[in-house]
Amino acid sequence: MIHKKRLLAVLKDFGYVYHCSCGQFHIHLKGVTIYVDEGEFLCLLEMLQEARDKNATLEGKDRQLTKRQLKVVKK
Repeated sequence: MIHKKRLLAVLKDFGYVYHCSCGQFHIHLKGVTIYVDEGEFLCLLEMLQEARDKNATLEGKDRQLTKRQLKVVKK
């Protein structure tokens, strides 16, 4: 059986995502392809969003720590 693929997203020089007629999502990133069903695809999106949010929070804390370490010196 030949599967039909529908291209969902492309990021030049990075990768692409297809949805296949078999029900799986094909995520291709520079030589690595991951095949996941719809539930796993949604879990992957949730996990990536959580990582992005936590990273943004940590970066904000790092900036605050740097500001606290600065001292004002009057001449």
